[in-house]
Amino acid sequence: MPRQQPLPRAVSPFHDETVASFLSRLASANHLPADQLLPLLEIRRTKKTPVSTLLEALASAVGVPSRTLKLALPEFLDPDATDSSGTIGRPRSTLHTAIQRPACRRCTSAAGITSPVTCWTTHDRNVCVRHRLWIGDGVTRIDEQVDISRLPDTLKAQRRHRNLITRHGRRRVRNAYHNARKIYFSWMQETADPFELLDTARRILPDGAGQPPSSELTFSMVFHPQVVALTGLLAGQQWERHAVSTGHVIWLVEQITARNILLGYVPKERSDPLIQWVEQYFSLHKFIAFHRSKRIDDAFFPRETIPRPRAPRDTDPETRRSLVAPYLLY
Repeated sequence: MPRQQPLPRAVSPFHDETVASFLSRLASANHLPADQLLPLLEIRRTKKTPVSTLLEALASAVGVPSRTLKLALPEFLDPDATDSSGTIGRPRSTLHTAIQRPACRRCTSAAGITSPVTCWTTHDRNVCVRHRLWIGDGVTRIDEQVDISRLPDTLKAQRRHRNLITRHGRRRVRNAYHNARKIYFSWMQETADPFELLDTARRILPDGAGQPPSSELTFSMVFHPQVVALTGLLAGQQWERHAVSTGHVIWLVEQITARNILLGYVPKERSDPLIQWVEQYFSLHKFIAFHRSKRIDDAFFPRETIPRPRAPRDTDPETRRSLVAPYLLY
């Protein structure tokens, strides 16, 4: 039987914290090596042991109700139990693409936590708006979190990103965001920086250790507004309507300049990353529309968070009609 007596020193779980992070903090608080905590709790765990088996023992060890610990740590949640309170909108830790990042160091400090906390997160949580810290792409340690008070457009882009999710649905925006980053980074690799924008940004944006952030991290922060703008363009259907009706992507190309995503953009050849993405996009959606299967859609566009429950006949709010033959819902 696992140990039922609480440990001498308990730690409070942080919202959406990973089990590994919680165990590490619990071991540190009790002055134990991380690999000795579970044996002390008389818990035997292998790679095949479900994480759910740790719930009751950990709850007893820290002296909190198991439900409290379950709601704090997404790995203990059942991603299919959409009717349980506190689960809707939480990150799905079971995805192979699930994201783990350090929690905002100022948020954890405000909660009385002095050690690093790693959390499950979603693709859109790139900025802690409350503390104006960059906590997203490129951050692997808490000392890499950068104060972006001098980048007001990046703060605004965070809010716009959330609005895009409300308008187009999380699955579409998530897919568009990752593709927008790839496309934009490919463009920038071929473009010179005559005004030394990135070097200047590195000098005025010190990280938590007072050092200039890496070039990749600086790029992610400085050009985040352009990536979000491109995300909104790719996630919508307006460019699809123009492409289907005209047979070309001139409208999409024009909008990239009109929306200040990339000024003077003109694709020079078929190998342009945007042109390649458009071709792959239509091929993929023709395949999805033809097969009439929700499983196919879920395979290509997995849900990043636990969705709201709905009746069998209710339409998925993220479902929309394909603009390409055979014009089915996808």
